[in-house]
Amino acid sequence: MNYETGKNWVANPLNRTGDLDGWKQKMKNACPNPKLGEVVWLDRERSSIGYKVISFSRYGDPIWQRGEVVYH
Repeated sequence: MNYETGKNWVANPLNRTGDLDGWKQKMKNACPNPKLGEVVWLDRERSSIGYKVISFSRYGDPIWQRGEVVYH
């Protein structure tokens, strides 16, 4: 599920290492055409943890930040 968000985003990094290529493929499958600021949840609708596109590399690949949306 994708969601456009703004100010209510709080970073929540895992600081883990692992299968980065596998994770990137999972994100590409979940969101093939990401837009800046878009949030994607991988496991369930609007879970507290998602991934937000914060930038793009010089090659056009999205740079994702793990975090959560805070609802007021």
